[in-house]
Amino acid sequence: MTITSPGLKEAMRNVPSTVALITSRDQDGKPHGMAASAVISVSVDPPSVLVAVNQTAGIFPVVRSTGRICINFLGKHQEHLIEPFSRSDMREHRFAFEDWSDAHHASTDRLPWLPGARAVVFGEIDHEVPYGSHSLFIAKVSRVCLPSTETTERSPLVWIGGKSASLSYA
Repeated sequence: MTITSPGLKEAMRNVPSTVALITSRDQDGKPHGMAASAVISVSVDPPSVLVAVNQTAGIFPVVRSTGRICINFLGKHQEHLIEPFSRSDMREHRFAFEDWSDAHHASTDRLPWLPGARAVVFGEIDHEVPYGSHSLFIAKVSRVCLPSTETTERSPLVWIGGKSASLSYA
């Protein structure tokens, strides 16, 4: 069997993954963001996460230069946020939807985050591994915001086969 990029992409579409919005701010304070399903925990000691970012994404130079990210893990009720954060032609509308907050992070930087997300993780980039079309950013976790009970009772947003799916608790 020959391995091809389209074949791998199709195979990975059949693996369920949690959807997150990755956010940051550039040096001028402008918010940037993207939808991502390539986010994983790396270690609990030190607390760290890995985010894969396409090097052509608008947020890529921002993350690289500022070294700060916020990962907003979405609930099913926030599915409407995927489209603006996935399409470059909707870039100017990304932060117009939902109730975004600004959080002090590290020094004086403020990162946009979603209080209604299932979980929010703030991190500082510790290591970058360029690989092919993407860079893998490993961030040390500096802060975690856990949701209210009301939010945790809502289903997480899971993506499979190019569309959202629901999970049920046993």
